[in-house]
Amino acid sequence: MKIDLHNHTIHSDGILSEEELVKRAKLNGVDIFALTDHDSTYGCENIIKYGEKYGVKVIKGMELSTDYYGESIHIVCLFKDNIIPEKILNFSRDFKEKRKLRAIKMIKLIHEYYGLKYDLDLLLEGEVITRANIMRNIAKCNNISFEEAKKYCSKDSKAYIPSTKMSVSEGLDLAHQAGSIAIFAHPCLVKNRSIVEDLIKLGFDGIEVRYPSNKNDESYFLNLAKKYNLFISAGSDCHGDDTHADIGTSTLNEEEFRPLAKALNFKI
Repeated sequence: MKIDLHNHTIHSDGILSEEELVKRAKLNGVDIFALTDHDSTYGCENIIKYGEKYGVKVIKGMELSTDYYGESIHIVCLFKDNIIPEKILNFSRDFKEKRKLRAIKMIKLIHEYYGLKYDLDLLLEGEVITRANIMRNIAKCNNISFEEAKKYCSKDSKAYIPSTKMSVSEGLDLAHQAGSIAIFAHPCLVKNRSIVEDLIKLGFDGIEVRYPSNKNDESYFLNLAKKYNLFISAGSDCHGDDTHADIGTSTLNEEEFRPLAKALNFKI
């Protein structure tokens, strides 16, 4: 059995619809996966019916964007009983509007400073608009590569506008007040490895021990999971394009998933 607990759709910065992601999971032999769009739960209801259609079980979730002294830390929230908490729904609605306003301002500044064209209608088709959405828009409208478009959205760009991020503690509070399980997403991407244990101590319930990056040290993160009695998780972080791995690249097996499944009241 293959269980992948970190994936995205068009409802954040992925390029696949809910049905396309489920079909991709089926093709790759994934039995269970979680939908964890950035700060958004908009795809969670539709994806369940597609899961039933194609015989793939889906866990509803969301990936929270938080900050720890300038370091970007992501929290994968998995919802108990596969029900989106009202508190998370309200957060998702509010955050959507903040992201939308930031994206509009930022892409207009890119046009002003660098003379690049953009398609605002296309940009606003997304539910939660991240920098990746802006990059794809610029790349398409100016016939440049995604890599080249990155520099116009980087923190060094004159057009860059910081996103509104909560602290890790605030994010964990939101997750726990809503009754969800909080997973430390891709800890291998934390630039300062020395702060990983400090972050865990803030109250994470689990940690992503498998992630498709050459920076990942599975044995190190497994040891941390044992030390702090954390659930273990695995995520491919699929976005549907070549910027991230494909769904099913990093997974748990059934035995590894059982403790987390029990906590979520999720039937395997």
